[in-house]
Amino acid sequence: MPRSFFLALLTISIFFSACQTKQASLSHSIQKNCEYYSLKSAQCKDIEQMVNQLEPYKVIFIGDHHSEDSLHQKTAELIMALSLSGTKVKLANEWFYPSDNQTLHEYVSKDINETEFIEKIQWKKRLKYYKFDSFRPMYQAIQKTYGKLYGINLSKEERKKISDQNISAMNEDERRFNTNLDINVSAHKNMLKPFFSHCHAPKPKETLQECTERMYKVQVAWDSKMALESYKLSKGLQENEKLIVFAGALHIQNDLGIPLRFARLSNLPYVSIIPAEQTIQHIKHGLADFLMFYKEKNISKD
Repeated sequence: MPRSFFLALLTISIFFSACQTKQASLSHSIQKNCEYYSLKSAQCKDIEQMVNQLEPYKVIFIGDHHSEDSLHQKTAELIMALSLSGTKVKLANEWFYPSDNQTLHEYVSKDINETEFIEKIQWKKRLKYYKFDSFRPMYQAIQKTYGKLYGINLSKEERKKISDQNISAMNEDERRFNTNLDINVSAHKNMLKPFFSHCHAPKPKETLQECTERMYKVQVAWDSKMALESYKLSKGLQENEKLIVFAGALHIQNDLGIPLRFARLSNLPYVSIIPAEQTIQHIKHGLADFLMFYKEKNISKD
């Protein structure tokens, strides 16, 4: 065969090899003492600049690391700063249910005191691993700024019905919600796959695959319910109001959990913020719109 043929073959081989080379993920190098960081503009922001950045958005998704005091303090400071700019905040909180809303209203309005609230909301039973003290600054910020506090999550009973696929125990709305769950978002599945590599509570004769599929469906239901309730709350926003949806970071990260499901229901502009430790120097692009830096210090557990 002519030499030119082998040269052409070699060129084609090199070309396809190059195409198959895995591209490095785009990442950001973070400077020290950054309060907030925009993953869009690759710039640090102070809290005043952050408030300006949030001005166009009616809905703000903030991810949480539940055991971090300083993160909750920073969220409180952001609520206060938004209030100083003339914005009233509706805070939608992951670990409360819509059925809690009357109690949440009584607490924010100071019709009941903190001790009564903790008892009435069953904090020590439902959130027994975390101290109320850690989250108090956020709730006090809502009280001080005359904001509102809402629950958006599935109740334990609702989650169990979906996990068991106990259709007969579901009412009409619950059956419709269960039927319409979208469990085929591959990017979301891949993101959560490491967390579903084991089954901590398998049912009798249930395979690992069946268990992980069941766990994933409950996760999707969790995100979908919080998105639905956030959507309902967003429809009532006044011109000077914003909705902050505060949930675990994995519900917000990559906009694949609550934000994705919310965007299917609403045309309102939203923005996502996830927490990052102050010691982080590099982070992947695309995890959220902004990072909120906090000083890591785990609180003791109840």
